[in-house]
Amino acid sequence: MRAASRTTSPSPGVASARDSGAAGLIFDIGEVVGRIYEIRYLLGQGGMGQVFEAHDTSLDRRVAIKAAWPHIPGPGLRNEARALAAFRHPSLVTVYGLGVHRSIDYIIMERIYGVSLQTLVFQKKNQRQRFEVDEVRRILLALAEGLAVVHRAGIAHRDVKPGNVMLTPDQRVVLMDFGLFLPEFEMAQQSFIAGSPPYMAPEALTNTLSPGSGPAVDLFALGVTAWELLTLELPREADDVEALYEMLKTPLPDIRTRRPDVPEPLARLVAELCAFDPADRPPSAEHVAWSLRRIERAVSGSPGDGPAPVRLLVVDDDRDVARVISFYAQRVVGERAEIRVAHDGEQALEAIRSEPPDIMLLDLHMPRLNGIEVCMLMRGEGLAPHCKIIGVSAGAQEHDRQLLFELGVEGFVLKGPGLQAELESILRRMVPTSTRAGR
Repeated sequence: MRAASRTTSPSPGVASARDSGAAGLIFDIGEVVGRIYEIRYLLGQGGMGQVFEAHDTSLDRRVAIKAAWPHIPGPGLRNEARALAAFRHPSLVTVYGLGVHRSIDYIIMERIYGVSLQTLVFQKKNQRQRFEVDEVRRILLALAEGLAVVHRAGIAHRDVKPGNVMLTPDQRVVLMDFGLFLPEFEMAQQSFIAGSPPYMAPEALTNTLSPGSGPAVDLFALGVTAWELLTLELPREADDVEALYEMLKTPLPDIRTRRPDVPEPLARLVAELCAFDPADRPPSAEHVAWSLRRIERAVSGSPGDGPAPVRLLVVDDDRDVARVISFYAQRVVGERAEIRVAHDGEQALEAIRSEPPDIMLLDLHMPRLNGIEVCMLMRGEGLAPHCKIIGVSAGAQEHDRQLLFELGVEGFVLKGPGLQAELESILRRMVPTSTRAGR
């Protein structure tokens, strides 16, 4: 059993053609790709291809060009480009385009400036320093939110690790390198083990994946990343995949034995993420993000405050529907729910500005200012960046759904007989178990 692992350059700096060594370059330095992009530098490379910095001569800007090795078969890079192009999130790279040059597929992407998280891990170890706990929590939160967007599209990243995370000067935490991503329906059809073994879930190591298992694989890798950031050590290392798999059967010790200042809720979350059985891991990346935000509020609050409240905003111009939605939300969240109601888009924006909600249940079809316009104004003004939005509609068109996904809407529920079941299902996925009714 062998893993098809890949390596990337740990350096955040720029490599010249002379630094590329005997490996060779897919595109030559100075070559013009697609009649527009002048190749400047090699930024990094791995088993799937190389990434270059290039100059966009038409728009006078720097971009990144990711090119596939000529011997890599199949539409992998094209699928990656199309998947990433549908996403809009600070933790994900923006894709500008896709092309073919000399029969080689390439993606034009946003040029990310910063330092890789793996480089920071090396620096901390060499300098005998460590990450602050809240710094780790913020990094994990950004990654969980990015993964939530990816998973919602039915895609698994499959190579979450510090080497595939960039930290930028403007405080972005960006998940890079989707070269191993796989649509959920293909999870059971892959013929080889792919990933970086220390971060791979047991089911990925044995290649016993099934449709729907992708998110759990990514969450396991997120847990290993959390352990590494907090301790500056990998939780498990072995010389071969078989030995590593056997080690995974033994639960990890409480991380507080290595790092006593880790809050108990965060230690518990890391343990759940690293669970051997996928069923014992958190149910979704949204759940992980929500838990991390609750941990921050709990740590910053005074002792004895209890679980943090869950702030919900119900927006619907039909007062009867708003009451019904509020009732269903209260049933799921329980006594910790703080529910406000707005009956048009203008009231919603006023409520968001006064106190950003954790979750907004937004009617898409309202007079004067509809749900799409509310989302656009929210994103444009930077209002409630961590708010989870659920679109509520009697029949949203596909193009409306696509636009709303790009604006950060987490899901949709249809008005009608199935409203209760759909709404409660989404809320249970988002809200941690300990804050729900009856817990």
